[in-house]
Amino acid sequence: MSKYLSDQNSLAFTYESGTYGSTSGTGQWIGLVQEHSPDESTNAIPIRYQGSTDRNVDTFADGNKDFTGTFTYFPQDWKFLGMAIGSVSETATAGSHVITETNTDDANYAIAAQSLSSFTLVDAKNNGTAGANAIRTINGCLVNTFDVTWAQGEVVSCEVGYNAQNGIYTSGAVTAVTPSTTKPYMFSDFTLDLPSGTNFDNVTEVSLSINNNLEPGHYLNGSRVAKEQLPLNRDYEVSATLWADSSNTKTLYENYFQGGSIFNGLISCVGQAGSLYLTMSGCKITDMEMPSPMEGVNEQTITFVPQHITTVVHDAITDYNAF
Repeated sequence: MSKYLSDQNSLAFTYESGTYGSTSGTGQWIGLVQEHSPDESTNAIPIRYQGSTDRNVDTFADGNKDFTGTFTYFPQDWKFLGMAIGSVSETATAGSHVITETNTDDANYAIAAQSLSSFTLVDAKNNGTAGANAIRTINGCLVNTFDVTWAQGEVVSCEVGYNAQNGIYTSGAVTAVTPSTTKPYMFSDFTLDLPSGTNFDNVTEVSLSINNNLEPGHYLNGSRVAKEQLPLNRDYEVSATLWADSSNTKTLYENYFQGGSIFNGLISCVGQAGSLYLTMSGCKITDMEMPSPMEGVNEQTITFVPQHITTVVHDAITDYNAF
């Protein structure tokens, strides 16, 4: 008997094609993964009934199986951003990826019945002995939430929240994945333009949140697992913290917050790993905080909601899609 220690943990993903929950291809590198937290529930239903002669639970019934979870990583590419927004198309230039929104009437390139890409996660705790490893293979994952944060002095960080169909436990060989040696994206690679063409050079932190509001399809079909994950309304939100500056405080407050003007914005992240250009259109500030502390630099935080997002990525990866 031996303990499972965290230095041998690994998390990889594989693409799915043809049928939801059906793995296709080999293990893929996610990025510099920091943590994976699966959240699995069998929804056991406690039952009490008259005539049992005591005050306790008398029996249990098996409810739906729900598989969700989150993982955080330092990105070396933007594949999961593509899975969160919708569709990735490759241009004639190798390594140029265009990410566009998909709606429920748009077919996914790999599975025609889905508008979002699905994938399988392989979470492994390796103790060096085949047959004694702890491996969970989580099939039918779709990105429910995607959050990326650029913070002063830090590595760019992403958090993916997923909904899945099923989970399988095995103890055999660990899925082999070759780590990427590409440098992760950093805070110093980032710029924010509001509106596009007007650079804000007093930003200390920006976070982008995408929520697909997935609804699991648990039907009366003889199975305890979800047949599908249905994307409902898509929600975007961007939060930016700035050191208050006379160059843009007035414009943000009077024109965009109180005045209610709609604007476009651009997030750029250009590093050794490649370049990300995320264009936000139809943006409206929904909240603006301007506290007045006793000491220190005055900060202000704006929260705005884009109506649409399109993204172009250039990096060394030839194709974000598997097929």
